[in-house]
Amino acid sequence: MLILEAIGHGSDTKFGGIVEVDETHQRESRKGSREWVLHRQNPSLYPRPPRHQWYVYKSGRVKMKRGLSRWQLPLLTITDRSGHRFLERIKNRSIPVIDAALSPVVATDAVLCTDGAAAYARFSTKNGLVHHVLNNKPGQRVVEKAFHIQNVNSLHSRYDEFMRPFKGPASKYLKLYLRWFLLRSRLSSEEAFRKVLEGIL
Repeated sequence: MLILEAIGHGSDTKFGGIVEVDETHQRESRKGSREWVLHRQNPSLYPRPPRHQWYVYKSGRVKMKRGLSRWQLPLLTITDRSGHRFLERIKNRSIPVIDAALSPVVATDAVLCTDGAAAYARFSTKNGLVHHVLNNKPGQRVVEKAFHIQNVNSLHSRYDEFMRPFKGPASKYLKLYLRWFLLRSRLSSEEAFRKVLEGIL
């Protein structure tokens, strides 16, 4: 964790021109927690954890509800055509949360490209931004050969590949892994390692 702490902030803070925004999700993880063991040993002293352990759902003994749940942590992702990147966990996908996240970083003359989520439409209308809504239907993935969310979706794919070897790091450390990923996505492995060492030393 010392190395990850040394990375500092990973996300950029200013986005302009054509700005793509979307979310991905990371499954909540309590890796290293002993709350299930403690509850089984002494239920009167340690309350029941708010969910079953993930292997219980995987075994089929308890059915997981379909779709997104509060155990899927939303990660807001922003890119622009200058290569700036933002990847941060947000509380939820509500209009106030999305507005608070986008307002400080998206330029007032930006062109916003998003999916059809209401929060993005409301943000664009509030700030007078040109807004293109994209989805996965044929003919609607690219508008006017320039407006799309393919860069942000590509970043999601690279993030999934980056996280796969860790098999779900503890959520309390998630922000550090997000910083690490953003650094790795910009630099070669050697450059990234050198930046981390500079932060430590």
